[in-house]
Amino acid sequence: MVHNASVPTIPLSSKEIAPNKINSVESYGSKLLLSCSDGSLKIYAPEASGSDCSPLSDFHVHAQELCKEPYVLERNVAEFSRKPLILMEVLESRELLLSLSESIAFHRLPSLETNAMITKAKGANVYS
Repeated sequence: MVHNASVPTIPLSSKEIAPNKINSVESYGSKLLLSCSDGSLKIYAPEASGSDCSPLSDFHVHAQELCKEPYVLERNVAEFSRKPLILMEVLESRELLLSLSESIAFHRLPSLETNAMITKAKGANVYS
């Protein structure tokens, strides 16, 4: 039996990404979070506002699913990090985004405000 996985379609034109490289990707509800080599964070959401995917407010009620419809750039946080992010992870139970670059930072979702920062992480490339 062949398994057909549905992968969301993300229109990434050269104008949107160039000259940046995508360093890491995470999902939060039906949204995709992409960290780029210039320290920016791009958030993509399903194109249709009346989609059947679970909204962020119902994050814990519904299973986390990515939509099968095209995704569009919803938000671009230009200076999310001074240095490129190495890793990022969504902590679903706490609704936090954990990011690693020259420091380890905890950001409240969906507002992305920084809650805490561990600055003595220079040279780190993993966390647990």
